[in-house]
Amino acid sequence: MDSIKYQEYKDALQDFNNKIKENPLFIEDIADDYNEAITYINDFEEISRLKNQYTNNNSIHDNDLNTIIKEENSNILDQIQIIENKYIKYDKDDFKNVILEIRAGTGGEEASLFCEEMYEMYKKYILSKGWEIEILDISESSSGGFKQIILEVKGDMAYSNLKFESGVHRVQRVPKTESAGRIHTSTISVVVLPEVKEKDFKIKDSDLRIDYFRASGAGGQHVNKTDSAVRVTYMPTGMIVTSQNTRFQQKNKESALQILRSRLYNIQKEDSQKEASEKRQKQISGGNRSEKIRTYNFLQDRITDHRIGKSKNFHINDIFSKNQLQELIDLIKNESN
Repeated sequence: MDSIKYQEYKDALQDFNNKIKENPLFIEDIADDYNEAITYINDFEEISRLKNQYTNNNSIHDNDLNTIIKEENSNILDQIQIIENKYIKYDKDDFKNVILEIRAGTGGEEASLFCEEMYEMYKKYILSKGWEIEILDISESSSGGFKQIILEVKGDMAYSNLKFESGVHRVQRVPKTESAGRIHTSTISVVVLPEVKEKDFKIKDSDLRIDYFRASGAGGQHVNKTDSAVRVTYMPTGMIVTSQNTRFQQKNKESALQILRSRLYNIQKEDSQKEASEKRQKQISGGNRSEKIRTYNFLQDRITDHRIGKSKNFHINDIFSKNQLQELIDLIKNESN
């Protein structure tokens, strides 16, 4: 971590606090920048504290305490590494919250069921990190599972971690409905977008068409009798976003616009990176939405992430039950550096 950047964040935070004293509502406009500054300052100061503790431990010369000191110093170094890893490949979006989209791909009913299982896996991971999760939109399959589900994830360094989940996830297993015991292959796609505030990415009202319709569930059964569902069309490209998760029209409209902003921002970001260096291209390939990134083979009880090859395989329960997704993400981070 950089002491110069630390001081810059300290100065910025002081400026933020002065403006907030003058106008408490100012925090709404600078919330992301404020949280970014707080996170960096706290991490820098924590590393300084740990280094001082490490130095103090080394100044103790007591044979009876040698074993305890060595163990404590080892833990200190691990803690420092964990914090520093957050900044190995700094991206200005890393501090942002996330729009997480999970969609069933090829495989019909089995893909929809796996889509729901992946949602439950991500939900467990997100809650274990102390982050917040909200469903923005959901489309259920008539035979069970989800056709798609779109989530908002709020938390410290959420995008920094979840961005490595973008891509095609393939599952190989015998479906419960398969009487002949044949292995079925299906896929889901995961898209991870940095959440973008309205002040950071403006969309002209004239570029939008907003339609309202009645929300419905699987099989066309009406969820309510009012036109609470919202369909937003971005006219320049024809991109469509719908939201019908709540009974409140305004809330659904806000969710749809939130998703649209993040998608358009991400397209703009990807366009600006087309001429990036080979190093940057390698990083992008780690999160390409069209790339098959991971295979879940239930028969062999093995999860293989194709970005790290066979250097480390995980058991199915490691990720879905024991919540070891962070360990897998950390391996991918190290591979992309």
